Amino acid sequence: MSLAISLFRVLSLGLILFVATPSCFAQSSDMEVKLDSVLSAWNGADRPGMAVAYFEDGKTVISKGYGLSNLEHGIAWTTDTVSDLGSVSKQFIGFAMVLLEEKGMLSLQDDIRKHLPELPMFETPITIDDLIYHRSGLREIYNTLAMVNWRSGDGIFQEHAQTLVRHQTELQFPAGSRYLYNNTEYMLLADIVEVVSGMEFHDWMRENIFEPLDMLDTTIMVRQGQVIPRAATSYSRDREGEWNQVYDNSTIQGAGGIYSTVEDLGRWIQNFSTHKVGTEATVQALVTQGFLTNGEEIDYARGIVVSDMGGALSWGHSGASAGYRSLLVYLPEHNRGFVVLTNTPLANNPTNGLAQIFFAGVVETLDDGVSSSVPEEVESRLEKPESFVGTYLSDELQVFYEVVEQNGDLVLAHRWLSRFSLIHRGDDRFEMQPGGGTISFNRNDSGSIAGFIWDDGRTIGVEFRSYE
Repeated sequence: MSLAISLFRVLSLGLILFVATPSCFAQSSDMEVKLDSVLSAWNGADRPGMAVAYFEDGKTVISKGYGLSNLEHGIAWTTDTVSDLGSVSKQFIGFAMVLLEEKGMLSLQDDIRKHLPELPMFETPITIDDLIYHRSGLREIYNTLAMVNWRSGDGIFQEHAQTLVRHQTELQFPAGSRYLYNNTEYMLLADIVEVVSGMEFHDWMRENIFEPLDMLDTTIMVRQGQVIPRAATSYSRDREGEWNQVYDNSTIQGAGGIYSTVEDLGRWIQNFSTHKVGTEATVQALVTQGFLTNGEEIDYARGIVVSDMGGALSWGHSGASAGYRSLLVYLPEHNRGFVVLTNTPLANNPTNGLAQIFFAGVVETLDDGVSSSVPEEVESRLEKPESFVGTYLSDELQVFYEVVEQNGDLVLAHRWLSRFSLIHRGDDRFEMQPGGGTISFNRNDSGSIAGFIWDDGRTIGVEFRSYE
């Protein structure tokens, strides 16, 4: 992920919910006609749906639902349907950390080991702000667990974050020197909230943020299979075009796990200007962008992205969890914002169309966010493939992989995972397919293969040694 997290590149975002209100009727009526046109492909009684709400000057101008929140029972999406926010949750814990600092319960410059002393002491100390700004150098939990027999849909538990970090031998980069989006960091933030407050994270968030803002339909999932009233069911479409449930089995907190409604998110957006919880300084601290040790400013603030949307200052974030997708966008200079919740990752992304409807006259024409400028890598000829064949072990992850030869090609194999073709990209570097990670072999003084380094998106530099 680049430094600029584009709000218009929400992968496979599905959008489906609206319900007009009497206020500003002429304006909302005109908007609704346009919205129905933009979302016509999802307005059906045979498919997953969504909710969308638009707010201006602290008032709900329009809010509407489309499609179904549950296919099995034909339950329609409504404005009080509850859905998983995914990473839109991150701004809430960013806000929580600022509140705790204002209360004198921690400093955002604290070494995280002050509150979590069981974590290892790395060469570069990690601060709370390093976690918040995604610049800690810690491993990303999703990518790393995928290396150790975790498959998409398997459960991840809150305690897995600390387990992962305790066994990390060195940082991926010196803390503060690089931005690399990371869910492990925000899980640790939730643990810090519990340590300094003496309360369970979900209770502290409810008592200090959700209830004071009257976000009474907002909750945090803390156990697998938890019953959440009026929650939408998560779906995805298979290759045959059939809908299937996608279970939200993870109980991670901080990085995600918040379930809410578009109505409650409207109350959250309103707090950006009303300061019902916190102050103007609290909100400004939330949206203060981070800096790297080389002085470079990043677009990421404390759980929220600060960017330019068609010439207007924008605060926002997107989210994905199981089949759920979410989006929150707010223009602080115009006191306008909208939110989207959906229960399926749809292929066509109408985000720009929605922004142009809601922010007409405020933002300029937006492109579709699609870039084709990335050149394709050319596969090179591999000589002596047998020299790479062998068994490799990661001491950090306690996992074995084998490199085997098949018809002159190399394959990375694991007993329980799929086999990955290794496409030679020159020298001792290979690209994994499917998956897209890279493996770079290293050699000993005699020139023989001694191991490899595995880079996989947000997890980089995982060492494997030759095992005989």
